[in-house]
Amino acid sequence: MAQNDSPAYSQCMETAQSTLDMNNCNGAEIERQDARLNSAYKKAKAALEPAQQTQLLDAQRLWIKYRDANCKVYFNLTGGTIDQLNGAGCVLDMTKARADELATLSQP
Repeated sequence: MAQNDSPAYSQCMETAQSTLDMNNCNGAEIERQDARLNSAYKKAKAALEPAQQTQLLDAQRLWIKYRDANCKVYFNLTGGTIDQLNGAGCVLDMTKARADELATLSQP
């Protein structure tokens, strides 16, 4: 299991029998990790001064644009069904990493 993957995701991927199953696993895990990212963002924002909160908001908006643009490449790389898995994997990995990064901002 990769760092911060939920047990449900690992179980889902172990039992997936098709690309559609794996895409469904990825979609559910992206939702879980996005919720983790949003929670980490709120905690980080609460720990910062007002000027820093504005900087964080600006950075987060730019990060979302970057993630989406970066992962779009993977969604359209080969024209095959593997692109959906690779694109979702990109979104998932980047979202987990950003959630981890944001969590450090609320640490003492």
